[in-house]
Amino acid sequence: MNLKAELPDSAARILAGHMNLDGGPDYCVASDLTLDRRYGQSFLVVSRGKVGVCDDTGRAFALDIEGIKEVKVDELFGGGALVAVTPSGEKHLVTYTKVCVPEFAVMARVISDLAQGKPPRIPEEEEAAYCRRCGAPLPERGTTCPKCVPWLVILQRLLRLVQPYQFRAWMLVLTTFITVGSTMLPPLITKVIVDEVIKKKDVTNLALWTGVMVGCAAVYLVARMMSRALGIWLAARVVADVRARLHTHLQRLRMVYFNRRDSGELVARVMHDTGELQQFLVEGLPFLMVNTVSSVAITIILLRLDVKLAILVFVPVPFLVGGGGWFWHKLTPMFHRHGSRMALMHTILGESIHGIKSIKASTQESRRAAEFDRANESLAKINVGIERTFVGFFETMFFVMSVGIAAVWFFAARRLSGPETGLTLGDLLAFVGYIWLFYGPLQWFTAVLNWMTHAFSGAERIFSVLDTPPEVEDAPGATALPRARGNISFADVRFSYERGKEVIKGITLDIAAGEMIGLVGKSGAGKSTVINLICRFYDVDSGLITIDGHPIKDVKLQELRRQIGMVMQEPFLFNGTILDNIRYGTPDAPFERVVRAAKAARAHEFILEKEDGYDTYIDEGGASLSGGEKQRIAIAQAILNDPPILILDEATSSVDSETEKAIQEAIANLIRNRTVIAIAHRLATLRNASRLVVIEDGKIAEIGTHDELLEKDGIYARLAKIQSDLSRLKADVWQE
Repeated sequence: MNLKAELPDSAARILAGHMNLDGGPDYCVASDLTLDRRYGQSFLVVSRGKVGVCDDTGRAFALDIEGIKEVKVDELFGGGALVAVTPSGEKHLVTYTKVCVPEFAVMARVISDLAQGKPPRIPEEEEAAYCRRCGAPLPERGTTCPKCVPWLVILQRLLRLVQPYQFRAWMLVLTTFITVGSTMLPPLITKVIVDEVIKKKDVTNLALWTGVMVGCAAVYLVARMMSRALGIWLAARVVADVRARLHTHLQRLRMVYFNRRDSGELVARVMHDTGELQQFLVEGLPFLMVNTVSSVAITIILLRLDVKLAILVFVPVPFLVGGGGWFWHKLTPMFHRHGSRMALMHTILGESIHGIKSIKASTQESRRAAEFDRANESLAKINVGIERTFVGFFETMFFVMSVGIAAVWFFAARRLSGPETGLTLGDLLAFVGYIWLFYGPLQWFTAVLNWMTHAFSGAERIFSVLDTPPEVEDAPGATALPRARGNISFADVRFSYERGKEVIKGITLDIAAGEMIGLVGKSGAGKSTVINLICRFYDVDSGLITIDGHPIKDVKLQELRRQIGMVMQEPFLFNGTILDNIRYGTPDAPFERVVRAAKAARAHEFILEKEDGYDTYIDEGGASLSGGEKQRIAIAQAILNDPPILILDEATSSVDSETEKAIQEAIANLIRNRTVIAIAHRLATLRNASRLVVIEDGKIAEIGTHDELLEKDGIYARLAKIQSDLSRLKADVWQE
């Protein structure tokens, strides 16, 4: 994020007549649209108490910051605009495309702070949207540019994964050299047999030389089996480590990371991409090791046998290497598309399985099948393109190698048939044997490229996940929070999931220890976001949240979350028994405490009605339980954790009236000596709250008790009336 862009001299001259730019501007942000909203360049400048704007058409103006009440962001299609609110009305400042949204969203806040006499608060730097090397748009902000990741860097990172297993790795290298050595001797032995045995008709040492050939084959067999076994073990071990690191790292990533990705895509990273990597480590990497060493050794031997013929062998190599480079660049984007289509397939398949009830209820089986077929066909077309490229290059390369071998036979045969030559028939046969050892691996070079391209494309995606910064980390010197009393304070808190789209707009609120606060408002007003900020699922853009006077950013994250119990609107239950799920956060809790928590949550009775009681196994997501049963198990889990702060996010939304009454009785006991923050659309469930906080458009609109807010006849009273009318309407329908 660049808030101090370089102001061109031409723009500085234009603005000089409107504002003081001595010493340079305090802030300068460039837009990609002119003031009349055409493609071009304009600048928003803050300097010496003024805000100035100019563009490359020569238009310019400036405003006194003191005369600005605030600067707001107008969201437009494909971008946005900054508008200054002044006593005389609104003044349009600048328009920009979505590429510039983060910078101008921050500038809106900076100018508003300056207008109110506050020091500007600048949030953490937004991740880059474009590759700093090639300038191409990134798939997502902060990710790695797939065009600019050199394969050598990826290979080095892959090799570093083997470091914990250095002994086996060095054993693999040793057996590789032994394998290569055992393949280098037979052509030389062939030369000796032809020149010393057949040509001289002396079979004295024939048994010795043939025995050496058999010995080389035996050594090759043992060394090859050992190297294969070591390679397979190392590949399996490394891939298992990578999968474990991916899973662990995914658990620690920010919530916004998961908001932008499908679960199928992440499953593909952990399973499919690591599978491609394992195939390369088992097949491709040993192939590269063996044949790299072989190529060097054979090159030396060929040059010693005959330089002229060796040059003929080497002539096709540049074409093969150059063609391999073309092949690499051709396949890399195709495999990136292959990976994205595979992720889409995982997503569609996962949705079809998890959402089967909704699909059947909506009779959308044919539609889902058509969606899967389209994705499947797209994947098939990419596979066909990959294979066509592979086959075309493979056959072309085989033709080039055949020309090289024919040239060797042509010139060698002419020399052997001539009157004078330093070349023997044994030399030629040895030479031909080494040619096949040299060209043979090149013949399968495309296969290695196939493995490598698959693996490196997957490795790029794997490393992009591992390189993603983890969730908000503990600040240097972060302290452990003693058991909290429960005083929570918000001081001018602002937050946006995306820069330029504020969800929380300057909330200031003090919650006393032991107080029950009800958060009320329309859907999307920001109620759940307030809870997410308390738990630090997200960090605030500006402002401060404290617990017992401790800024939550200065508290160790795990210590903070241990102080907070949370029952979500749609509780997630894990595969396991009811007992395991209730004590998920406190796995060592004794059974007696579990029972007390279940009783307090009014869950004990229905649990005992199950055939296996607390040992009843819960299917994936709790599909075998009713919504009310899942809610009560989640409440029991929160009670067992005994947190000083309890958050109830629509905790009674899935229960009937009788169950809701029982849970409300349990909550009434829980709020003693505990701070409770509750969200409920049914306002009647919040009658006993100490205070109700009405949130409207990210701001606090009203605060008071149930009766006080009804008397104000404001937003809360209007919501209560709407719910009362709906309840009366339902009652009338039932009576009919």
